[in-house]
Amino acid sequence: MKTPKPILFLCLLVGQLTSFSQVQWYQNQDGNNQIPNGTVGTSINPFVNNSFIACYQWKIQNDNYTWKISKTNVNGTEQRCFFVTGPTTTAEVRIGRYNTVYVLQRSFPQGQNPEYRIYKLDANLNIQTQRTISFPNSFNIFNLNAFELDNSDNVYVAGDGQYPVGPGFSPASFVLKADKNLNTKWSRMDSVQTSYARLHITHNGYVQVVSDFYTSFPDVKIIRFSQNGQLVNTKTIQTDPGRYSLYSMLDDEDNLILYGGKSVNDTTQALYLYKIAYSNGRVVYRKTLFTAPGSQLNDLKMDKQGNIFTVVALYAGSENQVYKVSRINTSNGNISWNISFNYGADSCMLSRLVVDDKDKFYVVGEKRGCTYFSRGFAMRIKKNGHTDEILGGPDSINYQRTHYLVDGITDNNNQLIALGNTNDFDTLTGVTTYYRSFAVRYGAQHGGGCDAPLGKGEAEGESEAEETKTEVTVFNEKTVVYPNPVQDELTVSNQSVEEYDRLAIYNMQGTLQQQQSFSGAKARMDVSGLKDGVYLLILRSSATGKEKNVKFIVKR
Repeated sequence: MKTPKPILFLCLLVGQLTSFSQVQWYQNQDGNNQIPNGTVGTSINPFVNNSFIACYQWKIQNDNYTWKISKTNVNGTEQRCFFVTGPTTTAEVRIGRYNTVYVLQRSFPQGQNPEYRIYKLDANLNIQTQRTISFPNSFNIFNLNAFELDNSDNVYVAGDGQYPVGPGFSPASFVLKADKNLNTKWSRMDSVQTSYARLHITHNGYVQVVSDFYTSFPDVKIIRFSQNGQLVNTKTIQTDPGRYSLYSMLDDEDNLILYGGKSVNDTTQALYLYKIAYSNGRVVYRKTLFTAPGSQLNDLKMDKQGNIFTVVALYAGSENQVYKVSRINTSNGNISWNISFNYGADSCMLSRLVVDDKDKFYVVGEKRGCTYFSRGFAMRIKKNGHTDEILGGPDSINYQRTHYLVDGITDNNNQLIALGNTNDFDTLTGVTTYYRSFAVRYGAQHGGGCDAPLGKGEAEGESEAEETKTEVTVFNEKTVVYPNPVQDELTVSNQSVEEYDRLAIYNMQGTLQQQQSFSGAKARMDVSGLKDGVYLLILRSSATGKEKNVKFIVKR
């Protein structure tokens, strides 16, 4: 028997009032930079001897970006640091099996080809070895898309580029395998114009590359190499024509899971999900899930038992935003259960899952108190779909801060250690005055939430058709923003001309990008000048000051 909806929201409210876990420690990560060059946390990984590795964009000076790799004990004491600096540099971290850390530095000098360098660090974050990824015959790497380790700490990278312009001009994609000391074991080139977008290593050491390129869109190729780099086979998979993103992972039997967002039609989006059999490369199933006027996959994770968990944002106007946390049956692709958070009721914006092999997991994000300010928010959920604990962020919205959690890990007691970011936002000037990042650990407090799904849940084994019906009925006929993602022109329709007469777009740092007035039930905004990313659209009334907002994505 399902719990009635009003009781479910009452349980959520009671959980929020009675079960906020206390913060055990709060570690401020502040690069002491002037705006807009603040410190931003990006990822966190568990490490040896009760410690974790966190990655921060530490500071920006002109075109030089500095990244900080931090080793911290689970008691909150920072132990070691490693810094990399370069022109418009990004950093990506992988944790090795033998108390090692591998850091991929991507640098983009102005007017020059990108540079890619890998560092191998010991447990104290000292450099053991390093190398620049390069190939003979003046091959230029344009994109290094994949960076992975296997169980023996062999390093794999894949991407695409081209040979110099001239008689030998030729685009090509590559995959390279190096040993744990970064010495090349083998590399392979594909001279067909394509892009090696994703890479995975199977249990028997085979390498599976997912190749994706616009000339063959929407099809993708799955290319398999043996342990010594010999080509085993190539399989072409026909995907959905409307897809606009591509992600992949292997399940515990080395079957390939392909997923991402797609446009069903001009006004509807969804998540696609494919399972490709490892044995013969056949499509086991293909699913269309979470169909809505706007559908955004924020995260998808799989635990060691093969369970898939997702957090998806569904949009149909700012007053009709629903965040769904779901479990998907890996064997057939059907949704086992949903937990729904209606933004209008609880103001939760959920962005990332923290999943391990225990019987509970976390979902993190932010909880808004008004248009601009928020506090970090997390919830612990049992893997049977029942809520277990509410966790509040350490900063208060009363101090005019935007405060949100971006990633997390669990310690040996299944308690959450989260990474987050915060900034101060001046609503009068529209200027953000102070960026910083932080790590936080929540104390051991159990229970307090409703032991039932929140919102409209679904029973085990419900069909795809039932799932689609559920997604459609969560919205009513209020303001609709489309397409989402958008390329050049954003349309806002079904709006009340008596309530709102101005539109404004802010980036996620709170900086005003553009604004305009309108006088009808439909307005169009030219967003061709915006960079790819997530933005906030604000509808305002110049007479009353009333506002409502909705997130949208620019993607080309």
